[in-house]
Amino acid sequence: MRCVCIHAHFYQPPREDPWLDEVLSDSSATPYHDWNARINAECYRPNRAARLTDENGRIVSIVNNYRYLSFNVGPTLHRWMARHDHVLATRIRTSDEEAAREFGAGNAIAQGYNHMILPLASARDKRTQVHWGAVDFRSRFGRNPVGMWLPETAVDTATLEELAAAGIAFTILAPWQCASVRSPSGESRKTPGGTGLDTSRPYRVVLPSGKSIVVVFYSADIARDIAFGGLLDNGDRLAEALLRSVPDDGEPRLVVIATDGESYGHHHRFGEMALARAFQVLSSSRDVNLGNIDAFLARHPATWEAAIAENTSWSCAHGVERWRSDCGCHTGGEHGWHQRWRGPLRHALDRLREKLDDAFEAHLAPFTQEPWTLRNEAISLHLDQGEEDPETFLAARFGRSLREEDAEKILLLLEAQRMGMFMYTSCGWFFNDLAGIETAQILAYAYRALELLREAGGPDLEETFRNDLRKAEGNRPELPRGDVVLDRLVLPARRSLQDVATQAALLGASSSYYAFTVDQTSHVISGGDLFLRLSDLSVEDRRTTRRWQGSACVLSSGGLGDVCRLRENELPPLRPFKKLFYEGDLLELSRHMEDNFPLGPWKLGILPQDDREMVARERSIEAEERWSEQTTEITDESKRLLVQLHSIGVSAPPFLRAAAELSFRSRLQELVEASPTVLDLLSENSPLEALLEEAHSMGLEPELSVLAPHLARELHDALRAQRSVEEEAVLRRVLASLERIRELRITLDLWRIQNEMWRLLESEKERTSGTLLNLAAFLGFAVPESSRTMPG
Repeated sequence: MRCVCIHAHFYQPPREDPWLDEVLSDSSATPYHDWNARINAECYRPNRAARLTDENGRIVSIVNNYRYLSFNVGPTLHRWMARHDHVLATRIRTSDEEAAREFGAGNAIAQGYNHMILPLASARDKRTQVHWGAVDFRSRFGRNPVGMWLPETAVDTATLEELAAAGIAFTILAPWQCASVRSPSGESRKTPGGTGLDTSRPYRVVLPSGKSIVVVFYSADIARDIAFGGLLDNGDRLAEALLRSVPDDGEPRLVVIATDGESYGHHHRFGEMALARAFQVLSSSRDVNLGNIDAFLARHPATWEAAIAENTSWSCAHGVERWRSDCGCHTGGEHGWHQRWRGPLRHALDRLREKLDDAFEAHLAPFTQEPWTLRNEAISLHLDQGEEDPETFLAARFGRSLREEDAEKILLLLEAQRMGMFMYTSCGWFFNDLAGIETAQILAYAYRALELLREAGGPDLEETFRNDLRKAEGNRPELPRGDVVLDRLVLPARRSLQDVATQAALLGASSSYYAFTVDQTSHVISGGDLFLRLSDLSVEDRRTTRRWQGSACVLSSGGLGDVCRLRENELPPLRPFKKLFYEGDLLELSRHMEDNFPLGPWKLGILPQDDREMVARERSIEAEERWSEQTTEITDESKRLLVQLHSIGVSAPPFLRAAAELSFRSRLQELVEASPTVLDLLSENSPLEALLEEAHSMGLEPELSVLAPHLARELHDALRAQRSVEEEAVLRRVLASLERIRELRITLDLWRIQNEMWRLLESEKERTSGTLLNLAAFLGFAVPESSRTMPG
């Protein structure tokens, strides 16, 4: 009857490039590829295996926080996880299943799809956001959502009506979003700003339609202390605060704490450890139960009623003004900066949305009388599980007699609608300036929406949109208005199908490239550093089925000097190209390329930053491989001199030392590639031993970090395959390998290995062997000295 529930709102704004549908590298997230990757490493992954340590820093327990958290994961973030950290996405789903078995209900709740502020959204967008969020949840967790998180907890009655119509039973709000309450006896009282509100009970909100929905108001004081007050510095203090917050008066009580999930590890380093400790304390308490809202409501339905405060949220003291006016709420920025740009930005997007919607209805009229139902159903094009390909989606709704150009038009219009919703992602208004990366991102979605509409044969809205953006004035002299932000931060990344075809040709892509299917049949002519690739090429956007088809010619003279040209026809005869190539007349060859491939030229600069870096790495490796034979010859010829110099304590000349280091690095890589398992290289009398002995005789220390990821993976896999401590040979080999790795001063990432170690320790509590405990101690676990065995 006394229950504590900690809710984590895990969310990142969609960061995908709207043309490529992938998150590209972002230098502001260094050393990580992008902010999703950084926060994943600092928060989302650690919470699936949070360490509890003793006073010596040794691990005493590993806790899967998702197992005890109530949580929502933003659908667009979850989609990124499924693509880039499938193990984590799977663990989140299984954690929900485990909670359902223990509590009687899963921990996960859904979320409005792309974090749009729903009270400010059109009625159609409200409905689609709720529907898409529910369908996405069902595809990931295999069940219908019972609860749904409202972005920024922004609420009005119309939004609650949409939740109720979608079968959502409850949502979570801040206490100041409650206007009044009524007891079961009928006594009413106002709760202005949450004053006098008892947040330890759920409330039923009766809606004008006659439906109702339960609202749980979270405990704001503890949530504030978690986010800003240092409560995550100590897990015991967090648990004590939660225990004290639950009234003990014989009534069913539910205390819910809601914060950004990123508090637990990203905003507060080691916050996931404090959370794990709090869960450990709470789960052992006899006074309260850990649980989730769904399970509590199943046993204790709401008996009190509440009325909400319309157009309110959890992060704006002025209601929902943060997303449409200069209300004073902002994050970051310099002294004197204003947010007057927010209103004109929303006005510009609202006007664009109206035109998008009008054109959507008009252009779909010949095909369907229910265009908005079709948009709702289009979520099936964007699921990670149960996804429909465009052809199947359209055939199921229009039959297979739909003309190709009509099918393409419908898909273009649907994608324009998706971009039209993404342009309202809340983060575009949340921060301090019009030129922030979040605002530039929503402008990119907006521009892509109007571009798609134009490609579908709809009106060209660009000039009107630009005129509206001119009224949005920012704070930076170099980026003073919305139209300037569009021109300088958005449009340079714009990519036509022809651009994508060029990129695919430069890279030699042959099947898939970002959101595109590539069909490329190439003929390569090469000699020395020079190569010429001639290709029949087609590139199709998997989202819209739009296609560019023709042929490409790429000439590379070594290094990074590749040049690409295109033509919108099949390949011309190859013989003249071969003749000019082998005769060595590069000027005439270039003229022949220009005559036959009139589109271009383009160089590697047209590639996204990720691809430029990939090409640079590949070319550098190729150059290193070309030099490796020569450096090995130099090292072999100079071996006697290098050994003698080392023996008398004299440093080798820089040139000789560099050549020898490059030679040993190349030979080490060859050993890795030739060995069935890298662990074999750690054994006595292995080729690695001989290589190290030779290098040490010359005073060199080969960089063994190249072995680290291979060793970590093989050790993890060995432990993962271990099902019983009776298989002592595997455990002994893992321990011996780790000891040898330490001798060689190779630094391993032990995180996944430790996770498997904990699984074994937990599964073998009754029959832990001495070898298992020795291995656990080596991996940093707290193991009593008396429990270990002497080696050998």
